[in-house]
Amino acid sequence: MKIYLFTASIQSDGVTDLARRLSDALPTLRKLGTLEELKAAVKSDVPTNDEPVYIIYPIDTASYSLDSVISIAEQNNVGIFYIFVSKDISASDYKRLIRSGSADWAALSSAPQEILEIISRRSSVQQASTETNEGNLAITAFVPSSGGVGNTTLALETAVQLKLDKATCGRSVCLLDLNIQSSNVCDYLDIEPRLRIEEIASDPGRLDAQLFDQFVSHHSSGLNVLAGPRNKNMSQDLSIAALEVLFRMISKRYDWLMIDLPPTWFGWTSQVISLCDLAVVTGFNTVPGLRQIAETLDAVRGIEPPPRQVVVGLNRCEAQLFGKIAGGVHVKKVLRDEKLFYVRDEPAATNYSLNTGVPVAIASRSSKISKDIRAFAALFALVAPGGQALSAI
Repeated sequence: MKIYLFTASIQSDGVTDLARRLSDALPTLRKLGTLEELKAAVKSDVPTNDEPVYIIYPIDTASYSLDSVISIAEQNNVGIFYIFVSKDISASDYKRLIRSGSADWAALSSAPQEILEIISRRSSVQQASTETNEGNLAITAFVPSSGGVGNTTLALETAVQLKLDKATCGRSVCLLDLNIQSSNVCDYLDIEPRLRIEEIASDPGRLDAQLFDQFVSHHSSGLNVLAGPRNKNMSQDLSIAALEVLFRMISKRYDWLMIDLPPTWFGWTSQVISLCDLAVVTGFNTVPGLRQIAETLDAVRGIEPPPRQVVVGLNRCEAQLFGKIAGGVHVKKVLRDEKLFYVRDEPAATNYSLNTGVPVAIASRSSKISKDIRAFAALFALVAPGGQALSAI
């Protein structure tokens, strides 16, 4: 792991002091005074995902455009991670920076401790990714392009389909709901939410096998669910350490993991998506909806490393005569060569499922929704290590 301090971006007493403090904490730190030196160093070290290069980049937000900083991060050079350092930054700019997947920000007053924490949690995510892959855990993230697009429904119905099919019913499946403040999974399945994420967040080391088993909710289909009760006062900005131990425990017990992500991106969102074999970006087949999907696709593919495969799930689609999807021309125009999955709108089946707590895959197996969502399950079954096609309907 190589760490550089790029001092040419700003000259001040604060940066001189930062360089001194960083040198004490990071003996291998190299200071680079010109852009040419930086390019030469990166070229000679040949950064990779396994051996990343960290570039500590102090900036003066009063005179340096944040758009320029974000454009640097969005270049997404493999194995390069930027840590920008300044006196302050707005919440919206910080979110844009995090979304790049290749950068983070530390306060000048909190360095070097905050910088060390960023490097530490990045290393933890990479370690968790390695351990997860070694356990052959297949991971799919359902990524909503906006709120209210039915992301939770698509995730849980896909998971239930996997447990019902003869070809995959013997595989263990876990559905993880990371909508901490507004979780709905257990309501839809009529089971008790048992995950207490705050207990892990406050002390990740206390998560052992016994506590993990207490957090699991069991559905009659055989699906296991990790979801907590709704808590508007609970912070969703989880620590990477908490997610690391949770993922490690999941990898020891399950073959497949489905993740229901919230529409708002947090500091951990990019890291979670980067672990995935498959990301399903969900949204509506409307003009605004398609634009939101396109923007979310760019954000997902901008993560380093990106998921192995990215597809689009269009929910509640209007079907024309003979089953043709309305607005298909607009979809192709905006999303072009994306791999698309359409889920038709069938209010009667959806409402019955919501009111009874019985998934559509069970209550209305022959419905249009169930048949359409089966395509998600078939794709996931093939993407997973040792995957096989689902049995015929």
